[in-house]
Amino acid sequence: MTDFLAGIPGPLALAVVVALLFAESGLLIGVFLPGSGTVLALGWLAGQGVVEVWLAAISAFGATVLGCQHGYFRGRRDGLLRRQLVKRFGEQRFARAESALDGRAEVTVAASQCFAVVRTLVPRLAGHAKVTYLRFTICNVPVAAAWATTLVLLGAWSGEAYEQVQSTVGLLGLPLLGIAAVLVLAVWWLRRRKQLRQASWRKTCSASSHPLAGQPGTSE
Repeated sequence: MTDFLAGIPGPLALAVVVALLFAESGLLIGVFLPGSGTVLALGWLAGQGVVEVWLAAISAFGATVLGCQHGYFRGRRDGLLRRQLVKRFGEQRFARAESALDGRAEVTVAASQCFAVVRTLVPRLAGHAKVTYLRFTICNVPVAAAWATTLVLLGAWSGEAYEQVQSTVGLLGLPLLGIAAVLVLAVWWLRRRKQLRQASWRKTCSASSHPLAGQPGTSE
């Protein structure tokens, strides 16, 4: 990727990266496109002075967010989405991704930005599952900003160690997946505790409002 981008003028390289990142996060073909590697390569170009670092970070962030927004609205409008995704990825994978949004939409949307393939699928599934636009945007935009900025800076500072940094970023996927799983479990546990407290409170209120509650018993 760096060899390809280094061989074209800076503005054109930036336009190519923006198009790739938009497609990677917003179109179904994006599951086959490199996301993190593209942002790292853009950061490397910034480190070589081909483009400004701040412009690279803003461009990567903007393209990713626009792609996710496009995917979200396509998911809301596309009645054939389930059939398309099941055909492409299988019923089991689709069911797992869909169930992750059931009650854990915030964590799923936020964590998906850090992983290839799900970064493409989750915005569409969120739209299809009728996750509200505000919830989706609040969870997606900050993480996309952190993701894009971090990778651009890593690429810019990598210098001669670019390939090692790229390999390390690829290996970080497993720890990040573990962290995301812990977050999902934590949210589930907190929601479960809240539901149990509410059920206990309703039971107490129901008992205290019963017509015979607190009335002395009668004897014959």
